[in-house]
Amino acid sequence: MHTLRDDERRLEIAEQQSQLIVPPLNFAMVAPGVYRSGFPNEKSHPFLLQLRLRTIVYVFDGDGPEYHQDFVSANGIAYKHFHVAANKEPFTEMDHAQVADILAQVLDTRNHPLLIHCNRGIRRVGCLVGCIRKLQGWAMTAIFDEYQRFSGTKIRISDQEFIEVFKTPVTISCKPQWLM
Repeated sequence: MHTLRDDERRLEIAEQQSQLIVPPLNFAMVAPGVYRSGFPNEKSHPFLLQLRLRTIVYVFDGDGPEYHQDFVSANGIAYKHFHVAANKEPFTEMDHAQVADILAQVLDTRNHPLLIHCNRGIRRVGCLVGCIRKLQGWAMTAIFDEYQRFSGTKIRISDQEFIEVFKTPVTISCKPQWLM
């Protein structure tokens, strides 16, 4: 576990290395302690340090680049990689049980502050955030509106269908206050 002094030192080094603080693609706060984005590149590392992340969750069916592994190791950030296939018509769908397991990790406050990301922060993360919104009691129209804001012209009806039919129970050890 790193101390506040360690965090301040890492931030100071990051500021010296880059005057620009660049968030990852499609970055946003989901709720207090939970952020979403596309894959962070090296230019976004100083920004991520400012978040004082405890955990990064990567959802993608491939491996991430070595520089990302080095970044999380060097900064004492827990790294959880879930190999998740994207929803694609007609036969590929995210596994409901796996999504419930990922949500349990994302929503467990012991892992916060946390960043969840996929390659572009659109589909896989969009589905996970949509499922979080369902757990928060959001209306489906509001969930789909948020999904569409991040996906732009890359909307997949199969993603929206997944969010709509997702009903797998999620067991959360330490539930955040903002969750119903």
